[in-house]
Amino acid sequence: MVQTYQVIAVLSGDIIGSTDLTAAEIGRIRDVIRETVARFEYDWGDVVIGTPEFFSGDAWQLAMTAPQYALRLCVLIRAELLARLDADTRISIGIGHVEDVRQDDIALSSGEAFILSGRALSKMTGYFDLTTHLPERVGPLSDWVLATTHICSAFLRNWTRRQAEISGLALLHKDATHEDIGGLLTPNVRKQTVTDSLRGANWRAVQEALIVFEETDWHTLITDKTAV
Repeated sequence: MVQTYQVIAVLSGDIIGSTDLTAAEIGRIRDVIRETVARFEYDWGDVVIGTPEFFSGDAWQLAMTAPQYALRLCVLIRAELLARLDADTRISIGIGHVEDVRQDDIALSSGEAFILSGRALSKMTGYFDLTTHLPERVGPLSDWVLATTHICSAFLRNWTRRQAEISGLALLHKDATHEDIGGLLTPNVRKQTVTDSLRGANWRAVQEALIVFEETDWHTLITDKTAV
């Protein structure tokens, strides 16, 4: 099925350290990515086009109709992989126009967002595991978004599995208190334990980046050729 959208976000990723993993381990990582995306849609709305697609062994890709949530989903996927499997994936976000999207075969879709995302992943250096690529017409704002994403990437590299687990719940439950999050863990933990974990994860800084990303009018920014 081919559908046309105006502005979308495309997430392209590959599994870190995949050459040292068995087929079964890669399969479990794929399952966690699928489950995480499904859970995100349950809590945040039907924003993913089709389902994540996996190819070339360790590579994957998905498309979103709500670009503002792209960064949150990226951070959540990496948090869930770390918390559940002690695994990780690189991810590049491309935001732009799209010609068509094939829900049943994302890899065959075409458009600016797909090109930008794939190009960013192929050019990603070892300094970062999360990056963003916007159209040149966006101007200097593209550099600001890139820097913000790279800062988030640096924070995520230092997360422990416990910090990732608690941050994952904070990502899903936007308005949850620290006490609420403690009650969602098994076994339950004290509010102070959640607070300490989020502080160690630099959650406040990550949260600020998410808020700015989500409050950006991506459709206007990408469509307006005079945006700077």
